[in-house]
Parts: sequence; C-alpha cells; structure tokens
Amino acid sequence: MIPVPISLNSSTKSPVQASRNLYGIFFEDINYSCDGGINANMVNNYSFDGIFFSNEELKAVDDPLRYWGIDNGSLESGTVNPLHPNSRYGRIRVNEKTVLTNLGFNGLKAHKEKCAMSIKQGHTYLFDCWLRTDEFTGTIEVQVTDESGQPLTSSSSSEASGNGWNKFSCELSGTASGYGKLELRLKGTGTLDLDCVSLMDADYWHKDDPKWRYGKLRKDLIEALADLKPTFMRFPGGCIVEGQLPGNEYNWKDTVGELYERKSNYNLWSEKVPDGGYNQSYQIGFYEYFCLCEDLGMKPLPTLSVGLNCQIRSMQRGETECPNIPIDSEDFQKVIVDNYLDLIAFANGDPEKNEWAALRSKMGHPEPFGLDRIGIGNENYGEVYFQRFDIIEKAIHEKYPDMICILCAGVHPFYEDMLGTPGLDSVYAFARKYQNVIVDEHSYHTPEWFAAQSTRFDNYDRCGAGVYFGEYAANGMLGMLENMSPDDLPNTAAADEELANTGGMRPMNQSNQLDTALGEAAFLTGVERNSDIVAMASYAPLFNLVESNQWNHNLINFNPQTLCLSTNYYVQKMFASYLGTQYLPYEGTLPENIYLSATENEDAVYLKLVNTGADVSTITVRLPCDAASASGEVLQNDDPHVRNDLDYNGEAVYTVQPSDVEFPVTNGYLSLEVKPYSVYALAIKKA
Repeated sequence: MIPVPISLNSSTKSPVQASRNLYGIFFEDINYSCDGGINANMVNNYSFDGIFFSNEELKAVDDPLRYWGIDNGSLESGTVNPLHPNSRYGRIRVNEKTVLTNLGFNGLKAHKEKCAMSIKQGHTYLFDCWLRTDEFTGTIEVQVTDESGQPLTSSSSSEASGNGWNKFSCELSGTASGYGKLELRLKGTGTLDLDCVSLMDADYWHKDDPKWRYGKLRKDLIEALADLKPTFMRFPGGCIVEGQLPGNEYNWKDTVGELYERKSNYNLWSEKVPDGGYNQSYQIGFYEYFCLCEDLGMKPLPTLSVGLNCQIRSMQRGETECPNIPIDSEDFQKVIVDNYLDLIAFANGDPEKNEWAALRSKMGHPEPFGLDRIGIGNENYGEVYFQRFDIIEKAIHEKYPDMICILCAGVHPFYEDMLGTPGLDSVYAFARKYQNVIVDEHSYHTPEWFAAQSTRFDNYDRCGAGVYFGEYAANGMLGMLENMSPDDLPNTAAADEELANTGGMRPMNQSNQLDTALGEAAFLTGVERNSDIVAMASYAPLFNLVESNQWNHNLINFNPQTLCLSTNYYVQKMFASYLGTQYLPYEGTLPENIYLSATENEDAVYLKLVNTGADVSTITVRLPCDAASASGEVLQNDDPHVRNDLDYNGEAVYTVQPSDVEFPVTNGYLSLEVKPYSVYALAIKKA
C-alpha cells in the first residue's frame, strides 16, 4: 500500500490560535444526573418538600411524603414552626416500634420499588438529619438493610433529647456490599419531627475542604469529569432552564444558602417518568456549581431563563403562544433581568457592597468565582426571543461590558424554516449587532452527518460572532423531536427524506456505539481546524442512571455503585488531552473516511487521525519540527457497533478502551497505518 503524503506547516506570519476553552462539559439535571447522581446524598425526597408533575393533568403536584414508607405508625406533612419558612417536615406518630424507610433513587421504571442505596463493605457512611423531639420519649436507631431485611451496615442508636430543632448525626460501617434501604427505627411514644435526612459515603468529593459544607458530590462521578480536562461547564441546562410551564423555570436563587433554605421544584424531565416523580431538591445548586468549576479549573457558563417556557413543548401541546412573562411586566424585570445581574454579583461581587456577594461570602467563599460568560436562554428562537435578548444583553453590558453573552440559535438550527426558527444567517446577522456575543448551535444527528460536517465551519465569517457548539451527539437525526406530529416536522423535502431514512433516535442498546464516537471525532477535527471561530464545544447529555431510560445517548452511564465510560467519553478525553495552542494547517489529500487535525505549542505537535471506514490507510506525515517519536492513544475495534455497557446491578463491561501506541519519527517523517474504525491522538515532542 502506497503511503499518502501529508505535510504539516507551521505558520509564522499569522498563526491560527486554537481556543483555550475549546472542550468543556454541559451538565443538565436529566437522567437523574443530580439527585440520584452527583448528589452524594442517597435519600430520595430528603426534606419532605417533594414537588412532582402530573403528566395527565399537566400541572405541579405537591406530594411531600412521596418515596417514604412507614410501618406501625403514621407519617404526616408538618408545617407548624418548620426548620425554615420554605421547609416542611415529616411528622411521625410513634406506636412503640415504628420504622421509617427510604429506598433511594432507583429510576422509577425497571427497578421501581427496589432498593437503590449502594453500600460497600468496609466503607464508612455518614447519616444526619434535623430532629425535633419535644413530644417524643424513646430511642432512634439508624441502619441500612437489603430487600430481605438483612443488615448491610452497622446500626447506631441514641436517646432522643433536646428542645426545638437539633442536628442528629452518626456514622455507619458497611458490613456487606449490596443495594439497600435506609431504616429509621423509633422505639417509644409520642410525636417526632424529622427534616433534611442525609445518608452518604463518607469519602465524598473534597471532603476535607471547608467550602464543601452544604451539598456534597459523589466522588467517582466527579473524578470522571476531572479526567476529561474540561475548560468550562455549562449549567443547569438545557430545557430545565426554560421550564415545562409557568413556575417551573429554573431560578438560581432557590438553590443557594443553607440546604433547608432551598426551595425545591419539579424537574421538567418528569415527563419521562411514569408517575412524574422527578424532583429537583437543589442540594446541588449554584454555589456548589461554582465551587466545582473552581476545583476542576473550569470557567463557569451559567444559563438562565428569558421568561419563555419551553417553546418546543408548548408547540407540541398545540398552543398558539408559548407561556411567557411579558417583557413589559414588572415580573420580567424582577424575575428575569435582575436574576442575571444578581447572579453575576453573586459570582463576582464585593461582599461589602452587594447582598448576593455577601451571601456567597457567608456560604464560605469570600473570593469571587471569576464569571466571564453567561447564557441567555436555551434553544429559544424567533422574534419573541430576540426582543428578550435585546433587553437582557443591554442590562448586562451596561453594568458588565466585558461579559460574554451566549445567544441561542434555536432548537435545530440547520433547517431554515423549521419550527419558525429564523435560520442561521439571520441569527448571526442579529448577533453581529453586539460585542462579546457567541452563538450557541445544537445538533443531535447521525454519525454520518457529523462526519460530513467536519467542514462545516471552514467558511464561517471570521468578522462576526463566534460559535459555541453547546449540545451535540451522534444519536440519530432529530431525536429530541421524535414525538412531534408530522405537521410540525421540518417542511423541507431534504429534511423530510433524511428523517425518514434515519428513523429518529437510536434505541438504548444501540446508543454510544463506536461508530457514533467516530462520527463525533471526525466532526471535532473540523472544530479544531476552525477553533479561531469555534470558541467552545460540549457534548450532551453528560450523565445517565442506567435503566431509567430518559435519554438514549449519554457520555457517562452509572448505577448506584459504579460508572461506565462510553466510547464517546474516550473521544472527548483524547481530544482535550492532546491539544496545542495554535492550529497547524496541512497540505495533501486525505483518503476517503480519513480525517485529520493538528495543533502545536512550544513543546510538542499534537496530531488527531480518525478513520470512520473499514479499510486500513497508510499515511506519512511530514512534521514541521525535529522529533524522535510520536506517542499517544488509539481507540479502535474492527466492529463499529461495539459499545461499553453497564446494567443497574454489577460492574461495567468494557469492549473498547484506548490503548497506548508509539511510532518512530524518521528524518522528520511519521508513518503509520491508520486502522479501521479508529481514533488516534498523538503527541510529538519537539527535539
């Protein structure tokens, strides 16, 4: 086989600088990513404040006792003299021997009514709660048991004592491994009040850091994020920013302060749960978000509501107008515009001059978090959105002129007439009116589409707004619109044909296969080649509780005890780990199905090669520097349909993972056989 010659060329006159924030992460509370995921607390409806959603009646449901069970006693919702005005509590009437139970987060589908608290033998677990025992005489015992009632932990017992609300804490030791339920055994007589119940592994993320005094994070999931080397984190969404209906918009002010001060809400993704039982407790809120960004060296990219509930969902419901807060109303200024300004003050302000900055300092972080960018809405579109962007952008830039604002490009911006979206040309024309504005494009599509889009940004206007590719995954075409009526689907012939050919989102057992990661990798070579205009990119969604079946294509799957890294995760990690500060152009014609990008810094050249096809290609690369060898990683399998897998019980099964590779460099040339269905990420140290 004759090697294909490719030459990398350093440009000393006008080098193309690669974005320093190119690869980040997008965290949305979908698939139990937050409660049941990164939230270390395993107790479901921990504060007896549960607000859920009725999919039949399309309204919020107040159900403060849901997911708690009681035996030989009664449980009521208490409201008299609560721990905090926002807070209700559980009032337990004890009948000599009463047992209160909580199963944890089991996904409410295949494993509904099953125990979901993962206990590991030899681990230590922290239990705490707030108790009011003025009207109770007796003892309280805490233990975790399995489905058959066998103990998984030691037990801890204590006499009830104290007046008013008091914190009760104890430690439990894991005596066996398995999934269990929390049991609070009450022996005595009278009435006991209970609130803010927590059970977690004592080895949580940064457990010795005093700033982590409120919500705690599950360590293994955060370590997986750290390994991605993300440069930014978008939060909290995603569609939950917009909310399902009025009152469901994500309000960051409900997520800060003491845990018992935080005001919960139902999750928009309750629509994917049969009983609508997906609550946002906000134990992990904006303070924890900023702290995590600081820990991982990420820039925060918060995204807030523009006062429009989810436009795509309102259209699916057949509404002629999306529910919204009118821009000429007092609420729009107070609930929407002021939320942006107050969040920036919370993140960056002087505690001596601003109440929100003072709250940040009181919570344990006097220093500013360094927020320099903010998202204005999520997947919003049309004139109704542009009017709101105008008002919010003006308010932000009058006070913070250097703040980067992110402008939505709609739900699926690649079809001009789709859903009333004005099309990318008019979105960018609108964006160019402003300074410090970046356009947020999203796409969920086929692997083939992503590979073809590797040239997408080659001809973007370098004098206009930058690009943030904020959500993408090769999960099939228009997966997010799979439930739309035919009349609401794209009205262009090409789009209709493509949708018919692809059939929507892939089923769960075919998601995250190697071919999807290859398509995304091919696309990312084009992102790197154009990283002077593409400022940021983030895959979506990030996390998924397996067998909860809310979204089929996810970067990291997890169960209560462990996690599984997808093929797509490894592509993200490889691309972020091998990246220089400026792009290296190349000369030569690549073989079919081969994609290449190269960057460099003072120390090394970084080369990415992707083969989406079944044939081997031999390539010779002329390097712009002297070097002895190229070393790095390859992700490869002869079957493009393999995937890494994880069941609700048990350990991850890895079919494909990166392996280390090294190739010699001879007289400035690197020659290698690019294997079928492969991604190479190589570092070539300069001599």
